[in-house]
Formats: sequence, C-alpha cells, structure tokens
Amino acid sequence: MVVAPAFLHAKADIILRSCDGVDFRVITFFLKLASSSFDCFIKQAAQSDQIEGDLPIVSVEENHRVLDIWLRFCYPSTLVEDPPLHELEDIIPVLEAARKYSLKPLEHKVSQALQSRMEKEPLTCFALAMRAQLNIEAALAAEYTLRQSLIPVRVPEIDLITAKELLALLTYHQRCGVSVQSLGVDLSWIINGYFSLNATGYQWIIGGSCGCESGSRFLLNGQRPLKWWSDYMEQSLMSLYDKPSGHTVLMGVGDTVRDVRVTGCSYCCSNILVNMTGFAELFSRKVDMLTAKVTRWLYSFASSASSS
Repeated sequence: MVVAPAFLHAKADIILRSCDGVDFRVITFFLKLASSSFDCFIKQAAQSDQIEGDLPIVSVEENHRVLDIWLRFCYPSTLVEDPPLHELEDIIPVLEAARKYSLKPLEHKVSQALQSRMEKEPLTCFALAMRAQLNIEAALAAEYTLRQSLIPVRVPEIDLITAKELLALLTYHQRCGVSVQSLGVDLSWIINGYFSLNATGYQWIIGGSCGCESGSRFLLNGQRPLKWWSDYMEQSLMSLYDKPSGHTVLMGVGDTVRDVRVTGCSYCCSNILVNMTGFAELFSRKVDMLTAKVTRWLYSFASSASSS
C-alpha cells in the first residue's frame, strides 16, 4: 500500500492507523471542516499513549482502502484527487463510514457510483443497495434487471440479501412481464399515441395499397395490420415475458426493418426506419409506464425491509 503524499504531509498533526496497520498522517483541520463527527479523533489523540515522532496515533475501524477514500473526500482537491469509487466491493464499507462520520455528500457520491454501474451489473447493484438500505437505488437497479432474464446469473453479492428479498425481486420481474401483456390486447394506445401527432399516423401499419400479407392476431381500429408488423408485436410480447423492459422492444426494430426491406415492397419500405423507430419508442414508453406501477410496489417492499 502506497500512501498518497497528501497523507504524509509535514504539517500533519495526527496519525490515523487503519485496522490493517497502514498509517495516514492527517491534518485535522480538514477533517473538522468536513464533519463535526471528527472531533472525537482530536479527543482521542489528546488521550493517546501511542506516539510516533511527535504525532499521536489514533486507530480506526476502517481498512486502508476505506480510510483512503473518505480522507480524500475530506481533503481539498488541490492536495489530493477525488476519492475513487470504481470497485463495487468498496460501496458498503465506504457508505457505512460516510454514515458513521456524518459525511452526507460522500453518501451521495456512493449513490452516484452505484447508479453508474446499474446498467451493466443490475443484480449486483440491487443486492448492494438492499444491503445498504438505499431504497431508491434498489428500485432503480431492479428496473435495470428487467432487461435481463427472469432467472439471473449468480453473482457473489447475492449473498448480501435474504431469500425473501430475492423472491421479491423475482416476483417483481414476473409481475412486470404479465402487466405489459395488456399492450397486445388493447391496441388503443397505438391509435391514441399517433392521433396526438396526426390523424392517419398509424396507417402505414395497416397497408392496404400493397399486396403484402396481413396478420391474423391483432385488430387495429377494426383492420388487420400487416403481417411483418404483427410478427414484430408477437415476438416483442413474447420477449417481454422474460425481459419486461422498454429496452427490449427497441432491440427488435433493426431486424424488422431489415426483413421489410428484403420484401422490396415500395409501400412498406417507404420511411420504414423512421416509422418503426417512432413506433418502438412509443411502445417502449408504454412498457415502462406499466412496469413503473409495479416498481412502486417493490419500492414499498424495500422501504419496509429496511425499516424492519
């Protein structure tokens, strides 16, 4: 462990020793500016019988990684770089230290670091947020898990949560998958969504002036939509059972556009990319609106779990 030069400063007036035996020579003025909770160090130093050179030694419960992070936060940026929070394994101990020493801005930074990883590691972030009693972050991470399959890949952090909490996440995922199926039953959201733009905005879905085949499952304002559009809807709804997220329906647009262009139909190919992109964005918003209602249930669960 190489201690940053700022924590070896000649004007240091105290030594903080981590639980794993690393010494940080600290200027207490900066600590007192960051939080009044650090006054306890000053009192401990006055009573300490451990001295190195002419500096009193105060032992802390945090390891050197956590100690380095919250000291960086307390010090001005002209002396030391902002604290790194790249490793998810640091999230819980740093957050505990931030709460212990009343460092509210550091808590906010921890939350930001967690949110920055949610898209790629949603289950890990959900487990960490639940363990840390960060209810808003837990609900947000849960939303990102909807982009993945119902049965998640195991991650080490799963051991941080209880079986009840994992079951709540899986129940949430399943409820979202069921909820969004209503978008394939009542298609009025399509008509209403396009009507806000122009009265005939959805007619490209119907066709009529071309020889392309119509689908058999859906009825849109009393008419059968084109088969390629119906196929997109059926595939999307099937995928939404497993991955009930607006992100899911956006992922299928490219394949549909390519399939339509292969047909060579001038009517269907006309503005297909613009039309399908706009429709998928509308579809995506509707999916997320429905899952948001279920997310409120999960947030309530997380809040009750953290208060118990």
